[in-house]
Amino acid sequence: MKIILAPMEGVADYMTRQMITATGGYDLCVTEFIRITDTVYPKSVFYRLCPELRHGSQTAGGTPVHAQLLGNHITLMAENACKAVQLGARGIDINFGCPKGISSTHTIYDNWQA
Repeated sequence: MKIILAPMEGVADYMTRQMITATGGYDLCVTEFIRITDTVYPKSVFYRLCPELRHGSQTAGGTPVHAQLLGNHITLMAENACKAVQLGARGIDINFGCPKGISSTHTIYDNWQA
């Protein structure tokens, strides 16, 4: 069994991830969502939302951290995912629908062109 700290918006921020994983026992953390809108973000945005990228994409306690992306523009999602990986992200979590009902009015598949 694996224990993953869920990407809870407004809850699982950097300080919370550090504090909770310091006790050990977690196999993975996921950041709060990084909302992709109309640009490829500069590295400063990724470092602000996922400071663990500066430390091997893990918390001080050694728990791996994945970056979570949210958006509906497939090309920008892919380009931002590549940017996060270039900055050291160990994995990318794609948010396909927030249970709060406010994350997106439609899914990434609505813009998919085969």
